[in-house]
Amino acid sequence: MKKITGLIVLAVFALCSLGTAMAADKTVTIGCNSENPPWVYMDNGVMSGFEVDIATEFAKRAGYTIKYKTAPFSSVLTGVQSGQWDIGMSSIWIKEERAKMMDFADPYYDSGIGLVTRTGGGVEKFEDMKGKIFGSDTGSLNEAWLIEAKDKYGPYEIKSYDYWADAILDLEAGRIDGVVVDGPIALYYIVQHPDSKLEMDLHIPGFSAGQAFAFKKGSPLKDEFNKIQNEMKKDGTMLAIHKKWFGSDPQPGSSTIDEVSPYFPNQKP
Repeated sequence: MKKITGLIVLAVFALCSLGTAMAADKTVTIGCNSENPPWVYMDNGVMSGFEVDIATEFAKRAGYTIKYKTAPFSSVLTGVQSGQWDIGMSSIWIKEERAKMMDFADPYYDSGIGLVTRTGGGVEKFEDMKGKIFGSDTGSLNEAWLIEAKDKYGPYEIKSYDYWADAILDLEAGRIDGVVVDGPIALYYIVQHPDSKLEMDLHIPGFSAGQAFAFKKGSPLKDEFNKIQNEMKKDGTMLAIHKKWFGSDPQPGSSTIDEVSPYFPNQKP
């Protein structure tokens, strides 16, 4: 009897230990471009940003530990597809070709794109782009727009960058004439760098796209994340995150506070 009791105790102990190990190993890996403020960036060695606040709150409510992996934007997307990480984030726009290769949670932001230029740099309208050099981050919708707009506003040279911030530095140094970038990122950068002599008065007309967290096709984590994100929209958490990073409430009907299904550029339901 003592032997049997001992075996039972050992079995229970083993199961408890296994359960503890599994609970301790509840880690979600997030791939991101860590040079993408205000969405995600390193601040004195700590990952910070709008998306980071969303991810942190999700992990807190779901009981996960987050492990971040940094990569250029194009690698963030391929890492999602290959399963190199569980979630991809870096102001990722929901595009039809991407939706064929990965799943998206509901959008957390409705974004546009614009052309950042130097004040007095000779680009005051899109027609001034001819013969000049413009940068964007590789594989982004910003780069796609530059390619598509070449017939209308070109010819001009396109220079691709792993990180949009490198393109901005080249613009400030006069090595290129403009950078096509997500509107919120550009406006945030200009506010944070008032001496940069940059401006974004040229917004790509008629353009709006949903930003969302990306997941490998068929990942059950997407539905878990989506459920919690929608709870955050209802209880005011998303509103507070928006105010923290942009200093204002989102527009009425914004995907930041309303439950909106994933939509392709200019096709918000």
